[in-house]
Parts: sequence; structure tokens; C-alpha cells
Amino acid sequence: MPYEEMQNRLETDSDFIALKRFDYSMKELMLRYPDGVPSDRLIAQALLMTEEELDIIFEEIVNKLRKNF
Repeated sequence: MPYEEMQNRLETDSDFIALKRFDYSMKELMLRYPDGVPSDRLIAQALLMTEEELDIIFEEIVNKLRKNF
């Protein structure tokens, strides 16, 4: 699947992830890891980003949550 199509599907399809081994499905990934995905590397791959980008987004989310409580 072309990279551009994967990016588009990530933005428009809530079940889509960029991992062929899980049939591009978040549901399939969750079946395999019901207690959570074991590595940031796998999460980053699923979202077409680097681990560093994932860390930045995670920090932003945590900071927003801290401000609201």
C-alpha cells in the first residue's frame, strides 16, 4: 500500500493502522495485545511516526491533562 494512502487512511479510518501483519486493523492489534502494545516502537510504526515523534505527542497529552486537573 502506498505511503500516501496509509497516511490518508490513518486520518480517516479509526480502525486503520500501518501494520500489514495485523491486516492494517487496530482491532486485530488489540486482539493480539489485550493488555496494551508492549513497545513504543510498534506503536510508532502503526502510526507512521518515529519513536521521538511519539514521545513528543505523549508529553503534549500528559501536559494538557495536568493543566486540566
